[in-house]
Amino acid sequence: MPYEKAYTMHLPLAGRVQPLVIDSPHSSCWFPPHPALAASDTQLKTGWDAFVDELWLPSVGEGATLLAANFSRMFIDPNRAASDIDEALLAENWPYALQPTPYSARGMGLIRRFALPQVPMYSELLTVDDVRQRIATYYEPYHQALAQRLRNLRDEFGAVWHIDCHSMKSTGNAMNIDAGAARPDVVVSDGCGTTAAPEFTAMVVAQFERLGFRAAANDPYQGGHIVRNYGAPKLGVHSIQIELNRALYMHEASFEKSAKFVELQQQLSLVTEAILEYINTHT
Repeated sequence: MPYEKAYTMHLPLAGRVQPLVIDSPHSSCWFPPHPALAASDTQLKTGWDAFVDELWLPSVGEGATLLAANFSRMFIDPNRAASDIDEALLAENWPYALQPTPYSARGMGLIRRFALPQVPMYSELLTVDDVRQRIATYYEPYHQALAQRLRNLRDEFGAVWHIDCHSMKSTGNAMNIDAGAARPDVVVSDGCGTTAAPEFTAMVVAQFERLGFRAAANDPYQGGHIVRNYGAPKLGVHSIQIELNRALYMHEASFEKSAKFVELQQQLSLVTEAILEYINTHT
């Protein structure tokens, strides 16, 4: 299991490798010490996709590759473009082109401005060097590892399937596009048909439904930066985003696993099996 500071990559045994990559970019709650950090540890953990990498870990035994970030998305978010920076965070001008998105407008860009609604992340503005170091030390190594693994498997098998895995609050808050709304059990996203073959997305949704989940496609999420950056169906890269409702497997207030954790892990193994069956008929 190769290890880097920014990520852990779990590789299948030789001879069992399948063209399936699962990445968990928000799998860690580790936030490096920072003198200007104002948010509490509990507030920071609300952005943590707790235990998502562990939920999907059994897939490695079936031949999938699992990539997990070792840093908090509240420190720097791999699921944002590197140019999605909120200038209101900076003490000086950013020397490169900026393309802030609605994520930044809500305080949820590459570098968070708010941990929760009306809860600022920092007590002072950040330097350009601080942000550049985060990009170079954490963001870029994670993306380089993901891109290389996808490229290698596509070259070997002719195509590769990629699942970008997340968890979601059971109810959206004021920083979310669905504030106050109860969320389904599972949301599968493919950029509204642009990041993966639509039949693949439909198959995954149907598999969750067969297992008894309330599953939705592209609502309220259509897919973040990662699937939109890597998904290229015409080039043999099929990327989907899967969001799991945290109420399915954990106690949201205490950030602890619930008694339903193992059951969900087993159900995700069944989803993985169905995905691999699909892959084997399309390679």
